[in-house]
Amino acid sequence: MNGIEKYRNWAEIDLDALRANWRTVSGTVHAASPDCRIIAVVKADAYGHGADAVARTLTEEGCRFFAVSCASEALSLRRSVGEGAEILILGYSLPEDVQALAEERIIQGVFSLDYARALSDRLASLKRSGALPPDAALRVHIKLDTGMNRLGFDAADAARAAEEILCAEALPHLRCEGMFTHFARADTDGGARGMTARQLSRFEDVERRLRERGGCPPFLHCCNSAGAMTLPQAYKSGVRAGIILYGLSPDGSILPQYRPVMKLCTRIAHIHTLRAGESVGYGAAFTARRDMRIATLSIGYGDGFVRAFAGAALRLPDGRRAPILGRICMDQCMIDVGDAPVRPGDAVTVFGGDDGSMIGELARAAGTIHYEIPCLLTARVPRVVRGSGTCNTP
Repeated sequence: MNGIEKYRNWAEIDLDALRANWRTVSGTVHAASPDCRIIAVVKADAYGHGADAVARTLTEEGCRFFAVSCASEALSLRRSVGEGAEILILGYSLPEDVQALAEERIIQGVFSLDYARALSDRLASLKRSGALPPDAALRVHIKLDTGMNRLGFDAADAARAAEEILCAEALPHLRCEGMFTHFARADTDGGARGMTARQLSRFEDVERRLRERGGCPPFLHCCNSAGAMTLPQAYKSGVRAGIILYGLSPDGSILPQYRPVMKLCTRIAHIHTLRAGESVGYGAAFTARRDMRIATLSIGYGDGFVRAFAGAALRLPDGRRAPILGRICMDQCMIDVGDAPVRPGDAVTVFGGDDGSMIGELARAAGTIHYEIPCLLTARVPRVVRGSGTCNTP
């Protein structure tokens, strides 16, 4: 069993699949734009897959640019990828974080003039106190809000956005190296029309105004995974590859050219007969109409297998599917195994080891997207790394 016999639940991380996905997206992007850089998005612990193993593997594949969500992720990642890699923080960092970010050459996303001033002021204070040398600077990328209405300089008013960005670029202690935006509907509107086209137009309007003033940052990036797949005209200097690196589609469809990286497994703890008229689990949500052979699994919402997945079906060792019965508990759930030849200790696949269909079914059962499902997995679920000659377990 290669070391997994000591786990009741585990998530297998297939590094060979990760490498194959990196090569696929790199091939797609570089066929249209040979000089475009791929930014690997490894926020939220690499979408639950384990940022250290993922980042080290992608570094071996030639990736030198990563994106995360916050300062703590960036500083942890620096230890994994070394000094030679670029690390961009896409979200908010406290001004109090800037000393560490400057020292580690982390790039901070800047989304308003007020925020830029706060960062610059903090750097000035650190220099006056001697905590940072006089020539220290914080590397930044300007974030444009082109329609997501989450973070960013408001590109709907291109003239004002350009003016504020020029003011931000002129602040001491900041070194502006890039500008980016995020598409809201590239996975659903085909990329080249509708909202995505409007967002790209707004970005390029601000870009044009900055170029006319001699103040456009050199490194530009707009495309997320969906944009990378559908919008080569928006590649610019770089694209941010997130969900497709993990073998999953931005819109929930099956992608034959990509391989899911994670496989989640659990074990049968107990098998017994649920008699006709008896109920199972909290709230007696399911009552048997006939005698049923059921198995109790050692996974529940405390592991990230949330109650919303109730009603989905898991895969038994012989390949047949077993539906969940009743409500999922914190540490356990129950499935109908019928006459399947299973016994306590056998492994059951929750999702993975396929083309992504099972995780898609879970997402539909929960009314969510499959981005959320690996991110939900808690630290109680060991990530067991496979592939490329490795078998590293926690």
